[in-house]
Amino acid sequence: MNDPVTPSPEQPRQPSLAPAPAPAGRGGSAKAWAVGGLALITALCCGGAAIGLADSDDKKPTAGGSSPTASDSLAPPTTAAPITTPPSTAPTTTQPTAEPTTAEPTTAAPTTTPPAPKPKVYKGRGDDVVRIPDLTDLAVIKFTCRCSGNTVLHSDGPEGLLVNEIGSYSGKRWINFEDGALTTEFEIEATGSWTLTIGSIEQLATKALSGKASGKGDDVVVLGGEATAVKVTHTRGRSNFAVYAYSLDTGEGGLLINEIGGYSGVRPLTAPAIVQIAADGNWTIAPAWT
Repeated sequence: MNDPVTPSPEQPRQPSLAPAPAPAGRGGSAKAWAVGGLALITALCCGGAAIGLADSDDKKPTAGGSSPTASDSLAPPTTAAPITTPPSTAPTTTQPTAEPTTAEPTTAAPTTTPPAPKPKVYKGRGDDVVRIPDLTDLAVIKFTCRCSGNTVLHSDGPEGLLVNEIGSYSGKRWINFEDGALTTEFEIEATGSWTLTIGSIEQLATKALSGKASGKGDDVVVLGGEATAVKVTHTRGRSNFAVYAYSLDTGEGGLLINEIGGYSGVRPLTAPAIVQIAADGNWTIAPAWT
């Protein structure tokens, strides 16, 4: 099953002229944040000052043909006032600091796992052949028939005959248990209406996580617990009673019980395990020692 692509997170940068290194991302589940940097522009304008100095002219006495008299007086020197240009200094203007540009946080789309396909359900009445897409995985079938005559369910997979009863029937069986198995169709013989459901172990198998299970008729059970041996009973049954079990840890197992009618006994079984029961009566499975 396929998952969506999550954008890599981009860490915010500090408002400085040199960008800070971004920390490593944390994966597709993190939120992506985009933050803009800080722009700073400062303009400084300075003016110079020019000072002009004027020369001073001294007026000298006029030289005549005769000697100067006491009444003659010297005119005071005329000094030009210095011409001063005030310094022209332009005001220093600092441009305002730009506010950090912050992008709106974007939230990554949540990663969703596509739902598992639902069990396939086929319905009909009377004899029929049901063709299905090629199926190679281990699966469980549930078959029910409101019938009065002979009821038969046969697959083209390695299991072959799955159901052979007289009258109404309701039960579960596993298919494609062997490596390389392939099932593509089922042949049904029935005198009434029937329903065939095909699903995975997780979808259709009976769960008995405590290590104890009970039921009536054919069933497929996921047996939990840590038992190394189980006590099995079968009552009110007149036909074949068969139990197959395989360890989920080692894959080892096989046929545990094959009897006609009632049964009570202890058999080795390493839990957790997957168990298939073929019965026409009531049955129980429980750890032999607690």
